[in-house]
Amino acid sequence: MTSPTKHFFDIDLQHGVLPVSKAASSLASMIRRSAQQQRPVVITQKGKPTAVLLSIELFDTLRARVAAANKPAAEPQEAEG
Repeated sequence: MTSPTKHFFDIDLQHGVLPVSKAASSLASMIRRSAQQQRPVVITQKGKPTAVLLSIELFDTLRARVAAANKPAAEPQEAEG
């Protein structure tokens, strides 16, 4: 099994960027492809990127990384003396 973050930011520019009209008609296949390839799919509106479809595994990994980055650092302990 590949690491869930192996292709985290690797977008397939040929098949991984779709206009919203095509995304709406092929949502089920986009979800399957994103999960199988562990790659995000960029959805565009009027030629501009507006959304990203991620597998739940990538989403959970991203949430965990954000939570870890936002966790306050432990305060240094005072020396007893």
